[in-house]
Amino acid sequence: MSPAESPVTQLTSQELDQTQKYVIASFAAIVWYNSIELIALCLTTFKRYTGWYFWSLFIASCSLIPHGLGFIFFIYPLGISAYVSVTLIIISWVCMVTGHSLILWSRLHLVVQARKLLRFLLVMILVDAVAFHVPTTVLLYGALHPNRARFANGYKVMEHIQLIGFAVQECVISIYIWETSKLLRLRPDRLHYTILTQLLGINIIILILDVAVVGIEYAGLYALQVMFKPVAYSIKFKLEYAILGKLIQIARVSMSSEEPLSSNSQGPDIPSSSQISSHANTGLGHDFPVLRSCTFCAFCTGFRRHARHRSRV
Repeated sequence: MSPAESPVTQLTSQELDQTQKYVIASFAAIVWYNSIELIALCLTTFKRYTGWYFWSLFIASCSLIPHGLGFIFFIYPLGISAYVSVTLIIISWVCMVTGHSLILWSRLHLVVQARKLLRFLLVMILVDAVAFHVPTTVLLYGALHPNRARFANGYKVMEHIQLIGFAVQECVISIYIWETSKLLRLRPDRLHYTILTQLLGINIIILILDVAVVGIEYAGLYALQVMFKPVAYSIKFKLEYAILGKLIQIARVSMSSEEPLSSNSQGPDIPSSSQISSHANTGLGHDFPVLRSCTFCAFCTGFRRHARHRSRV
């Protein structure tokens, strides 16, 4: 690659061998399949389509389709303008990457009670979005211009910076795992430690995906990295439901030890709709989504009771 060329300007069918074309097409198919599945799962899992958590997860899941489509338009000679393709790529990239950070941030409300910390993390996400997305967007459009030498060199540098920056940001936001471990210390039984171990395992998988994306980028395999990245994010979004389920399981067991059992002794009483509403709309204006099974209400209430318990201890 000459100094006047950026990786993105070489993403044409003439620059790729047949194996790379097949791999990229396969990644695109996986991304689209996962995106459709995630959208269906999101719409059928939540009872109310409101709140940061639902909309971040829904928009991020939807962004996978145009992201893969933009690269297909750019790589293969379909007669579509490169500017149209790049516009699709950039818009969906912003929704996918920053959307995932907002998913992690919105989930923090379930286990973190420090309002200043939550505000700080939100500001960090917004600042990083401007600091990384805006320069990358400008340089990427500039790299398509005939006189693109400076833009191409700048894009190569910025691509590495934003990739590392967003990976570090997601690691910082994942502090929920430490907050969850604090809750588990209140009930040091085998079930809770099993759940914590499973959560750690899921986060290790997510960390491996981040390392894989960065590693492929630094190996110089840009064409594969740009299509593997949405595959990695689609897997992260799927794992999000697994993490959510484990956190719900913690809260349901915790509530069962604090709430009186119903007459049939099958489990804890579910809070009334008024109780749900009051708990769902507390803290930073965050509107917690409600799952179809209504267990999320018990989930949210359970964690807030633990918070009050910790404040009394």
